[in-house]
Amino acid sequence: MEKNFTEIYGNIEKNKKLDFLKQLLLKDSNLQQQFIEFATNKSSTLDAITAVDIDELRDEIWREISAIDVNDEIENSCRYYNYHDDDGTGDEILEAIFNPYVDKALKFVNKGNYLDAFRSILAIYELIVVEAPEVEDDNYFVFGEDIESHIENFVLSSIASFNSKVEQKVLSVEVVNLLITLFFERYMNCLNNRDDYEEYYDISHFNSFFEVIIDDAINAKYLLKKIREYKLDDYTESAIIILHCADITDDNKLYLKVANEFFMDDKEVALKLQKRYKELDMSDELVRISQMLFDKKDNADYALFIIENIDKEVYEGLYIIALQIYIEAKKSLEHYKLLRAYLDEDERLEFIEDLDYGYNKLFYIQLLEIEKQYKTILDCVGKNIDSYDLEKLVKPIVTIYPNEVFEILKTKCDKLVEGRGRNAYAKASKLLQLMLNVPQTKEVLKAYISKLYNHQPRLPALRDELAKAGLL
Repeated sequence: MEKNFTEIYGNIEKNKKLDFLKQLLLKDSNLQQQFIEFATNKSSTLDAITAVDIDELRDEIWREISAIDVNDEIENSCRYYNYHDDDGTGDEILEAIFNPYVDKALKFVNKGNYLDAFRSILAIYELIVVEAPEVEDDNYFVFGEDIESHIENFVLSSIASFNSKVEQKVLSVEVVNLLITLFFERYMNCLNNRDDYEEYYDISHFNSFFEVIIDDAINAKYLLKKIREYKLDDYTESAIIILHCADITDDNKLYLKVANEFFMDDKEVALKLQKRYKELDMSDELVRISQMLFDKKDNADYALFIIENIDKEVYEGLYIIALQIYIEAKKSLEHYKLLRAYLDEDERLEFIEDLDYGYNKLFYIQLLEIEKQYKTILDCVGKNIDSYDLEKLVKPIVTIYPNEVFEILKTKCDKLVEGRGRNAYAKASKLLQLMLNVPQTKEVLKAYISKLYNHQPRLPALRDELAKAGLL
């Protein structure tokens, strides 16, 4: 069993400690600077001596972003003569600003200086809680009117990189508690200086960070204490972190209390609560919350959980509803085939007609094909002749309604050829390929292809595409 650092440190003689300190300082210039500041500072607390001042670092990055000259950036890039507003130029500009600061934070982690690493990340994070920098962007719209979202993406990406690096390290209980304390100090600083901040700290942005560092009951209890002290347990944003702490401390009562309080407001919490009720074999509770979740707009994932985990014989009604929800949301043929077993023909056709397909009729056609509703397919194809998926829409009925299908395809091909262009000719040729092996339309197809081939004025590209398709 590993001995606790405090225990070992207390039992080592002073000269050995000093010898270790001297060797450590001689190897690390960063520590040397911190030692000099510590020796000359009135404070006797090491935490007061830092290589990173959060406010200064945040303001430094803020000034760099404010100083961006979009015109110069575009003129100095290869895009100057071929520019459009979604080509990633804005991201490249910000990447050059953010990367050095993120790299420095990660170097702190490698050195074991977790506090300065986290201070660096908090400085970066506060770029999205202070007033956004103003960047002149009128001519090229690199950022448009939404530089805030560009900055937020880089901030959250920076936190993710930091989390990944910290996850590879083993942090002591003492260091983790210091990191927790630092977070809440900055949270309180934001509350106490509202004139300097546009937004509040959102603790949910640090869900993954706390999940990475909290793997001990002592730390989990300390974090819970801080969350309650600052009354963050009243807000949805803290729910995921509290659930993690409840898991670490084996407090299932707290887990269920918090999850039930917030599951209708947070998708991740809802999925965790479904999973917990499944693990606890509390099927009635699982059914209760799932029925509530099914009333929400974005409900496909909840439905899938029920499909895969509920006893469909005991809860057949809920299972059918879950299938219907998932089929409509995800356009899943696999799940429709499961649903068929629970509905008679009239119910199946009614379900198909009631689905919302929008402009995409392909799934509708696929369901009708399963039900052998070929006449309905023909009617649908006739009304959607300009569909991008026309080739797929018409396939199920090529041999069933060959003459009708040929007329539909002929009409579409005439439009394509009239529009000119090799791409249009290629699409027309591909559609006509569908009729190649249909005996009923062999002669009319041959005549139509001959007409296209002899089109006046001559269209060499059309002839080429007809040949490529094997139609000549």
